[in-house]
Amino acid sequence: RTAVGCLLELVGKVAAGECKNGFAIIRPPGHHAEESTAMGFCFFNSVAISAKLLQQKLSVGRIL
Repeated sequence: RTAVGCLLELVGKVAAGECKNGFAIIRPPGHHAEESTAMGFCFFNSVAISAKLLQQKLSVGRIL
């Protein structure tokens, strides 16, 4: 949860223009987690959660 929270904080600051860019060095990275299943040490797919936050809360249309 802390890793996801840190990433969401970073993503929000970059999207709001408070930071020019960012790089989150977090563990676990979340890339193994599926929509409804944790895998390995990944309980949350932090990248997918961040993308969804940007789409829903900040109306960002395109995400790389």
